[in-house]
Amino acid sequence: MLAKDSVHMKPNPNVLFKRLGEEMVLFNLDTDHFYELNGPAARFWELLSAGHDTAEVSERMLDEYEVDRDQLASEADALLASLQQEGLVSSGE
Repeated sequence: MLAKDSVHMKPNPNVLFKRLGEEMVLFNLDTDHFYELNGPAARFWELLSAGHDTAEVSERMLDEYEVDRDQLASEADALLASLQQEGLVSSGE
């Protein structure tokens, strides 16, 4: 999805988040669940929460990390699916 398509995903407004060093801690007010994102996943959340669509996030991540485009797309798609399943992001159409 990320390599070709631009999808606008946005964080759930009921999710609080804070960067703690290399990690991003999220708290979903709807479910009272905490989540921890490490390294690249934390950066992915940071860029997404700054309003970038997935194509922009992908390009920035490719610039910042030594990773293959297809590998990034696969891992980002899996992360987005998990974030959606937990109600942390939604499609911003």
